[in-house]
Amino acid sequence: MTSRAEQPECLSIIICDDIYRDEVTRKLILVGTFNQIGVPSLPCVHPRMSVMFTLTNGRGSQELSLSIEHEETGEQVIEMSGPFEMGDPLAILDINVVLKNLRFLRPGKHWVVLKAQGAIVCQRPFFIQVVTESS
Repeated sequence: MTSRAEQPECLSIIICDDIYRDEVTRKLILVGTFNQIGVPSLPCVHPRMSVMFTLTNGRGSQELSLSIEHEETGEQVIEMSGPFEMGDPLAILDINVVLKNLRFLRPGKHWVVLKAQGAIVCQRPFFIQVVTESS
């Protein structure tokens, strides 16, 4: 009997500066969570961003993709994908992705989008805002 793949459920997406794991307790330490990036001008390069997403309730081999997209234009800042195996649907998996040197062209709402097998599992908004000295 073969088990069929079941799309995972995403419990959360968190955007932050960095994520560390305490080696003794195995707990995650999230540093600098945010929903907005203030920049002096556009285009700009954001040096580092960590995205953690938590999955459960999936089974089998999945093709996962993570992207950042500008809401209004649909332009992708980045997209990455790859195979992912979920053996136990009761497992809760925290997956951390480090994104470096992201080039943002436009201000406004952007989405972090997680897809499994091409279907959106979860998405989270954040904003790019041009900040001047007088702001």
